[in-house]
Amino acid sequence: MIILGIDPGTQNLGYGIIKKERAKLTILEAGVIKFKDRDLQNSIKSFPKELNSILDNWEVDEVAMEDIFFSKNPKSIIKLSQFRGALLFFLLEKFSKVAEYSPLEIKKSLTGNGKSDKEQVNFMVKRILNIKGEIKPLDISDALAVSITHSQRI
Repeated sequence: MIILGIDPGTQNLGYGIIKKERAKLTILEAGVIKFKDRDLQNSIKSFPKELNSILDNWEVDEVAMEDIFFSKNPKSIIKLSQFRGALLFFLLEKFSKVAEYSPLEIKKSLTGNGKSDKEQVNFMVKRILNIKGEIKPLDISDALAVSITHSQRI
């Protein structure tokens, strides 16, 4: 089974594709889609082309995405919500269902602690997927963490 995990962001969209065979997880591809233009509408218009070029390489069976997190800046959360809605619509046109996990669920799934920081999640992603080098930016390890969390739930 091939799982796509997404860490949505209006500036950086992290993605991670893993393969689950029985209890073994293997990383297939991971990266980040960077949006140079700070205009939300341009980001919404550009991500389908970028994601389609990634999806063309894999026969993805399951898709999971990080849910909205709390933010102190209302403008940021509104923009992220709009972007996430467009992303969810795009994914639902391609896949019958998109699983959604809160940051708390993802952190708890990987580290056992829902209050873990990004570096702890990054460490566990590397350990679970047997990655020797660094994973940067952290949007990539966050997306892989979403994939891993989903692999544990299915």
